[in-house]
Amino acid sequence: MSHAPHTRFRALDGWRGVCALLVAAHHLDVPGMLYWQPLIRNAWLFVDFFFVLSGFVIAHAYGDGLAAAPQVRGFVLRRFGRLWPLHAAMLLALAALEAVHLVIAQFHPIAGEHPAFVADRSPFAILTNLFLVQALGFHPYETWNGPAWSISTEFFTYLVFAGICVLIPARRARLAVQALIMLAGIAILARYSDYGMRETFGWPIFRCFYGFFAGTLAYALWRTGKTPSGTALEFAALAAAIAFITFIPGQRALEYLAPPLFVLAVLVFAGEGGAISRLLITHPAAALGRWSYSIYMTHTLVLALLFSAVHAGQILLHRLWLRDLPDGRTIIDLGFRHYASALMLAYLAVVIALSALTWRLIERPGQRLFNRLAAAKKP
Repeated sequence: MSHAPHTRFRALDGWRGVCALLVAAHHLDVPGMLYWQPLIRNAWLFVDFFFVLSGFVIAHAYGDGLAAAPQVRGFVLRRFGRLWPLHAAMLLALAALEAVHLVIAQFHPIAGEHPAFVADRSPFAILTNLFLVQALGFHPYETWNGPAWSISTEFFTYLVFAGICVLIPARRARLAVQALIMLAGIAILARYSDYGMRETFGWPIFRCFYGFFAGTLAYALWRTGKTPSGTALEFAALAAAIAFITFIPGQRALEYLAPPLFVLAVLVFAGEGGAISRLLITHPAAALGRWSYSIYMTHTLVLALLFSAVHAGQILLHRLWLRDLPDGRTIIDLGFRHYASALMLAYLAVVIALSALTWRLIERPGQRLFNRLAAAKKP
């Protein structure tokens, strides 16, 4: 017997919010007790959870409804409206902040200050970001809002998914093609990428293919009704994920096992049959789930504002809080680990507050606009 249809997978939404918050914490380089926790240091892997979950949810919502051009048009508009408005707003905000840096530099040149609007913050990178192609080989680095590389690859993966649905009506044949694309994603990453599962700018669409189509195949398994759930399985899945994220990153060959592990977690929590799921559908977790995309997309702006404020503060107060590392990162070194943890918590609180606003003022209106465009019949 197949599972009853869901309108939303509430526990998985909760996990999406938790993981987005961990990704935001991962990107704040302020060494302290929280900073060194493996779930934060290795949280870059949760992007692959997002890909798997996206494939699962998209297959659920659209897998049987994309059969002809009109359905594809609506699908593309809705997915574009889900991703682009907030992305464009953050790009505009970061470009405005860069313009402020440019103006200030004219009146107060600062030794070591980076030139404005060059390299990863170039005008050309603004253009590629606006068209969501920034992660398709146009740049040898992440640009502007770094985490947006994933939505660049995901949008074009949506197009591949829609093309498969239209061109291959037979369900088993569709699944076979999706499996082949998933395997091609792994193979190309392993053969050509210098970064493997850490790829974000050279071959990242194949990382997305791997996770997304693993998610669509997971949904095909879930809809058979033969995937059990329950408290014991949820604790086992959580323990396996924590162990993997704690011990595996750094072992490049084993990092490729992340999407299959996330597939198992998605299958277990999709059933919402255990105690952890009941926690994940409570109001606070549900709110994080609603705001997860905003958390993911706004935290770079908060980081940019924070580092700009710290930079200005050390100049005014003649203190040295920013330190450049050999790997190119700049960290905030407060000299006392409890200060670092307090700053981490304050940063996450600001990210959550800003995300609640952007969800209400940008995400939702943008979605409604593009949903209306998708529903409108062509003359």
